[in-house]
This record gives sequence, structure tokens and C-alpha cells, in this order.
Amino acid sequence: MDAPETTDYQKLGKRTLWLMMSEQLAPSVIIFLAAAFLTVAQLSGVFAKTMLASWGIYLVIGAWLIMIFVFLVTFFVTYLVYDNYLFMLDEYALKIRRGIIGKEEIAIPYRQIQDVDIEQSIGDRMWGVARLVILTAGREDEKNPDAGTESEGIFPALARDLAESLQAELLKRTNIQEVSEEKEEGAAAA
Repeated sequence: MDAPETTDYQKLGKRTLWLMMSEQLAPSVIIFLAAAFLTVAQLSGVFAKTMLASWGIYLVIGAWLIMIFVFLVTFFVTYLVYDNYLFMLDEYALKIRRGIIGKEEIAIPYRQIQDVDIEQSIGDRMWGVARLVILTAGREDEKNPDAGTESEGIFPALARDLAESLQAELLKRTNIQEVSEEKEEGAAAA
């Protein structure tokens, strides 16, 4: 896959959406199992011999309604998170725009990028995705004056081929930036 265009913001990709959905829908699965258990208990007459005999059907209906509500809310919020996580390679920096309510835009100048790593867990390999971690020059502060590098840009999950092409493009632009700065310094000294 080619590196993304430099003029428009790009989304993370469909695999990322499905991975985010699968990670966030775990509560719905737990509630689904509880609703299924209550349904089986109601149909087999378990509640008939308890204090819940008159409330059994309401428990079943309530559990299914809660499961549907949690599923829909989780699906909607996860889609909004995915839809509002965008990135762009412009002439001077990688820009990341993310957030639903509190929107943030991060611009990482190519000249500050120290390294671009690709990380994959076993689950990521199964999904065919990878995390892209961009290490930048650390800023000195009072708490940690010896800071070397820090992760400023982390893409949660990208298709493996997109992660590799972004890594190659970022490293290429970083090297071009360093070479052009060295030429400018040499010209200024002459």
C-alpha cells in the first residue's frame, strides 16, 4: 500500500474499526450471556419455585433491553472515536487529529522524529494490524531532565501494510529533513 496523500486527513482503516469494535463490545457479550442465562432459566421454569416467579419475565426482558442499549451505545461511541481519529502527512509534519468532545490536534515535525517503531501483539498479528509508535526528541523538564525520547504519536492499530508504508515514508521524510538542515548549516558557515 502506498503512503497516504499529503493533502487530506486519512482514517485509520476498516481493520482498525473492526478491532476497536471487538475490543469495546466485551460488556455487551457479558450482558448477552446473562440475558441468555435468564431466558433459559425462565423457559425451564427455574423461577417458578422462587420469589422471582412473578418477576422472571421482566428480568428477561430487562436484561435483553439493557444488552441492546449497551451494544448500541458502545457501537455508536466506538464508531465516533474511529471516525474522529485522523492523520495527515503534510510538507513539514505528521498531523494527528483525534477526540469526540475534547478535540486535539498534534503536529509532529519530521525534524523531531527520532524513530518509528511497529509493534504487534499476537492478537494484532491475527487481525493483520500493527501499532505505529513515533518516538520524538524528549523535552527537558524539572521532573526528568535526562529525558531522551518520548512517544508522542501512537496509532492504536493500522493495517500492517499501511503501518509499514507510513513508517517508511516518515523515516524517509525525517532523513530528507536532516539532510536539508545540514546543507543549510554548511551554506551559512561559508
